[in-house]
Amino acid sequence: MRISLRDIDESIKELVFSEPTGELTPLLEHGPTHDYEFLGPAEVDVRFYRTGQELFFQGQLHSRVAGVCARCLATFEFTHDPDFDFIVVPRQGIWAEEPLDDGGDEHMMWYEGEEVDLTPPLRERLLLTLPTLPLCRDDCRGLCARCGADLNAGACGCSLDEGDPRLAVLRTLRRDS
Repeated sequence: MRISLRDIDESIKELVFSEPTGELTPLLEHGPTHDYEFLGPAEVDVRFYRTGQELFFQGQLHSRVAGVCARCLATFEFTHDPDFDFIVVPRQGIWAEEPLDDGGDEHMMWYEGEEVDLTPPLRERLLLTLPTLPLCRDDCRGLCARCGADLNAGACGCSLDEGDPRLAVLRTLRRDS
């Protein structure tokens, strides 16, 4: 989404629009968060205004995401609603000296020309706020290490008393000695 600088003034304006996420899923397949897929566009609620040449944007993204649970391997869906806020400054004057691109403030970015493109920072926020460990639920019990049964459905019947076979010799030692 591009917003013309002429449409941004000192009064707070609100805008609601859909941001396509089709290009994000292929990016997820090659990164550390390959267990996710966006299910349609993200809805964006944004408020924006200007103070001098500095532009302020804040709002919330609303998206549906499918994930693969890291414990039980079940596919699940969830809502992903990260907040965002960033300041956009012109790439001129005092701001041209600041190293925003190299370890600068994550809430600041440049603009050049007569429009501000919100797509890159919004997509970045969608990706960076995904959970690092996808879980279908907080108390997911995962899969049995022996038989692979889904422990969320109930006990699998495997014996848990055997323990690690490499430690079998230690179980023969007497406790009272």
